[in-house]
Amino acid sequence: MFTEEVDMSSGKGFVVVAVILVLVVLLGGTYRVLFHMPGQSYRGMPPPLASEEKALRDRLQEHVRVLSHQIGERHYWEPNHKLNAAVYIEQTFRNTGYEPVRHAVQTHERLFDNIEVTLRGDRLQDESLVIGAHYDTVRGSPGADDNASGIAVLLELARLLHDAKPDRTLRLVAFANEEAPFFGTQAMGSLNYARQTRADGENIVGMISLEMLGYYTRERDSQHYPPLLGYLYPDTGNFVAFVGNMASRQLVRDVIEAFREHATVPSEGLAAPELLEAIRRSDHWAFWERGYPAIMLTDTANFRNPYYHGPSDTYPTLDYESMARLTAALAQAVADMARQ
Repeated sequence: MFTEEVDMSSGKGFVVVAVILVLVVLLGGTYRVLFHMPGQSYRGMPPPLASEEKALRDRLQEHVRVLSHQIGERHYWEPNHKLNAAVYIEQTFRNTGYEPVRHAVQTHERLFDNIEVTLRGDRLQDESLVIGAHYDTVRGSPGADDNASGIAVLLELARLLHDAKPDRTLRLVAFANEEAPFFGTQAMGSLNYARQTRADGENIVGMISLEMLGYYTRERDSQHYPPLLGYLYPDTGNFVAFVGNMASRQLVRDVIEAFREHATVPSEGLAAPELLEAIRRSDHWAFWERGYPAIMLTDTANFRNPYYHGPSDTYPTLDYESMARLTAALAQAVADMARQ
């Protein structure tokens, strides 16, 4: 996840959230648009993992271990590590039965690649759903949660969806260069991709960014928020968050509703103005810039994970059972949305 933190020192973030809450009080309907989500978040202890889910859990852990421990830091200043990560992602896609396509991203004097696989739709094949995750890290961190976890979920979604017969086309993409100093620049992989798809006239009806999906805890007071939002959301960091801007609010609602039909992991949703900077900090922002609806799925990063962007963001710190539950439910939700 992009390094920029939520700057509350100027008071802007506080004012934005305060304005949202005032609207909630004055306009009852605004609450439904911003915070109330369809379906019910899963509550209680989940059932034991079935044998297929245990195998999924183990594959997720192995992806994260290879990327964060065996390969390690994956950024501009460790180019061989980053190239090795791309090879691993490409080969994993290939082993699942896909023909990956690389899209070069110029990064100063170096080239890195976005890596894409496609499940061509049938009746609505000109409509695309894009699911993406970035594979780079910040300097000084092995990046298990940020964002080997997102890549692991992406790779396993590709496996789970391989035999789907979607009406809409599904595009799964591993993005280069999400982290600083490339966020928002010409070298940002997802921004390259979104600009090219817009230039090509692609009808992307929704994009889902998988951004830090591995850290969960049932401890009270483990979840934090920008000021005032804590009054509206749980204080326990055991849920996955579905986050979008106002233009993407229907996509937030559609995805979380489909997810909750299948999930055995808690979920929360938010659609908010982009002035709330915390909601912009991943690859979905690049699609907003090109006018596409897009959302982020996240464990909320630094609002929960104490190892965020540090050397202790290692693979043993993650909860692979929750990741397996999330991945299985998300695969079913994406399949449902692709059939609509």
